[in-house]
Amino acid sequence: MEYFESEALINARASTVWEVITDSGNLTVWESGITAIDGELRNGGTIRIRTPDAGGRTLRLRVEQMPGEVMTWTSGLPLGLFRRVRTFTLSPRAGLTHLKVREEVSGLLAGLRGGIRPDTTRLLYDYCRAVTKRAELLDRSS
Repeated sequence: MEYFESEALINARASTVWEVITDSGNLTVWESGITAIDGELRNGGTIRIRTPDAGGRTLRLRVEQMPGEVMTWTSGLPLGLFRRVRTFTLSPRAGLTHLKVREEVSGLLAGLRGGIRPDTTRLLYDYCRAVTKRAELLDRSS
């Protein structure tokens, strides 16, 4: 298994950050890294997304949530051949919100991605930076 992660300390309420990361209607408006989304980000739901780094493919993801705290997006292949889990965790810290995004990749086919794989750490860093920018802007205006 390999994992990638990024985190940010955001000057906004946790409820605002949660709204930003779960508002499927606006994920393509700001720099989330998602260019198309179909479905709602709700517990037990399924979404389909497109991202520039997916090579034109649509990714089908199962969504699990503990509202306001944790959300996971899971995709994979049968028999444990490949599994990807992206976990978004929010926690309050002295009037700020700590956002941590971690992606774990496992399975027999995980190592076959080779040099084609995009820099996932950089993508997660860019995502956290974009969430910070949007949440702080929205929190100030409310």
